[in-house]
Amino acid sequence: MGEHEEAKWIRTADNRWRRVTRREFLKIAAAGAVAGSLWPYINVPSVWAQRRRLTILHWAHFVPGYDDWFDKVYTSQWGRANDVEVVVDHIPFGQVPARAAAEVAARSGHDLYQHISPAATLEPETEDMGDIIERKSTYNPKTKKWFAFSNSWVPDPSHYRKDLFAEAGFEPDSWFSVLEAGRKLKAKGVPVGIGLGNDIDANYVLRDIIWSFGGTTQNQSNEVTINSKNTVEAVKYVRALFKEAMTPEVLAWDASSNNRAMLAGAVSFVFNAISIARTSEKANDHLTRHIQIWVPPRGPQMLGGKRLGAQHVILAYMIWKFTPNDRKALAKKFLVDFINNWGPAFTHAELYEFPSFPGTVPDITQQVLNDPVAARLGQPNKYRPLASTLKWSTNVGHPGFANAAEAEIFDTFIIPQMFAVAATDRMSPEEAVQWAERQMRPVYAKWKGRGLM
Repeated sequence: MGEHEEAKWIRTADNRWRRVTRREFLKIAAAGAVAGSLWPYINVPSVWAQRRRLTILHWAHFVPGYDDWFDKVYTSQWGRANDVEVVVDHIPFGQVPARAAAEVAARSGHDLYQHISPAATLEPETEDMGDIIERKSTYNPKTKKWFAFSNSWVPDPSHYRKDLFAEAGFEPDSWFSVLEAGRKLKAKGVPVGIGLGNDIDANYVLRDIIWSFGGTTQNQSNEVTINSKNTVEAVKYVRALFKEAMTPEVLAWDASSNNRAMLAGAVSFVFNAISIARTSEKANDHLTRHIQIWVPPRGPQMLGGKRLGAQHVILAYMIWKFTPNDRKALAKKFLVDFINNWGPAFTHAELYEFPSFPGTVPDITQQVLNDPVAARLGQPNKYRPLASTLKWSTNVGHPGFANAAEAEIFDTFIIPQMFAVAATDRMSPEEAVQWAERQMRPVYAKWKGRGLM
């Protein structure tokens, strides 16, 4: 070997590492005996010891193909391009909060942690994302901190049996129509299905009803506003819906009960992300052509007649404060690159996730209106209501910001409990709303006392 000739390590075709000069490398490469293809190669012992690693915790997606694409294609390609080993772990969505609490308690965990809600109660444990994102659902105006990075969110439209509603003479365009149709359809054995148990879907749709009746849980100043005549009217409506158009089973529903009920043909109307419609399409059963997507029903005109729907899932990445600084920087680079190349993610999620930054999917309306699966099954307009989702979707905590108090109230299911005690006559609607207010005020006081509101 010449005195000034550079030496590098290569891996040969028989899977052995060998130190060679550039001249030797070219000879070996010409003979086809080198596993690698580029010079200069790496000094194996030192670089492999220092290779960067990024760990990510993700929920198990409701569209299985998305996880395959993210794990095996996107992160693999990004890892090779950035010389990073990317490790992705998946857990069911119901385990996400508990696992996060465990990582915080241990002061050790994943470099990137994906939540399915803003998880504002964890703000003190998170890195500020203000240098890469601005989004209302993950911003605290009190602390001036973006405590998470929201790359996408999931619309929460209604699903209804188009054939059954047509027989009843209605479309579910207003909550009044849902009740009127529900009365007739319950008598036919296909009632309305709005959960009143401690489940995530009930948390969303019952807030929709409060908003559509002109009520709110808080105002823009983070003050509790649930005790209003509008909320009382919303509770009265749900009590009537429960008694006249639903069955007692909804009191014990979990997060997947409405999916199962609609796919089994047991109910005529539910609220959920489009996982119901997509599951039906994959099964291609006799119900597929009858299940239709619809916008949230409108409330009574005399109470404002609003049409609002809570974002079903707000996917938000957090970086823990205790994560080493070099891995914090790497995690942020991953997020910026991911969001700037988010078009394929939207496609692989099959319209399930919408971008937090619409400009990253400029043809989103065309994709929604021309969904190939719906067209192939003879329902070319099935997902049309999603084209207007930005007009009717809003964050939990509307008209204010998502905050720690709203997050705790969501996680402890105070809103579904308020509706349930009135629906089952354990309290009057007025008493139920007053009860909810008594539960909420200490929660707000606690988080304000901690300086987060």
